[in-house]
Amino acid sequence: MTSIADTLRAIEARAERAIVQELRLMTQEILAMRTMLVLEDRSHADALLLKLDRLAQDQMVTPASKSDTPVLLMPDLRLDEIQALEPVVYKVFFYDRACGDLEDVVTLDAFDTGVQWVCDRLDTRTDCVVEASWTNGRGALKVLTPNGTVLASVNAADDVDVAVHPVVSNACHALQSGDASRIGQLFGLMLKVA
Repeated sequence: MTSIADTLRAIEARAERAIVQELRLMTQEILAMRTMLVLEDRSHADALLLKLDRLAQDQMVTPASKSDTPVLLMPDLRLDEIQALEPVVYKVFFYDRACGDLEDVVTLDAFDTGVQWVCDRLDTRTDCVVEASWTNGRGALKVLTPNGTVLASVNAADDVDVAVHPVVSNACHALQSGDASRIGQLFGLMLKVA
């Protein structure tokens, strides 16, 4: 039978040649097993999580303009923040503009991916109200008409891959740091650079 230490070493060996999506899956695998680990294996798992994050960031595309900030897969995390992480899946709900009936639900693996889906599906040239928050390591977003009809929402669920536009990724990173203004700017006359 394979030990946890052997499993962690095997993941580390595969990580060196893995693409970003595989690195995300490895991260989720480690986070899922982390609660069952003894202290020594948990330390190894935490170090491996940091390495996976660095490897993923190394693969991220740098912006075309030197004045832009680079796109990050995940913000830099402290060890205590990594320990608090759980695998999070997000549900994106789309509603009919006229009567508010549920039209579609999409399940995704990251908050910024959900926001990208909403940006892609909604007519962002119309007026809307955006409510966004980041609480306990989880994002939430609602896009409403001016009269309060919900058009779309992104919410964490307890248990998928879309290319996230750099503007969306940076706005979500800013929200995690407490700046909710940048995510609201996504819904208006945005993404002209696409």
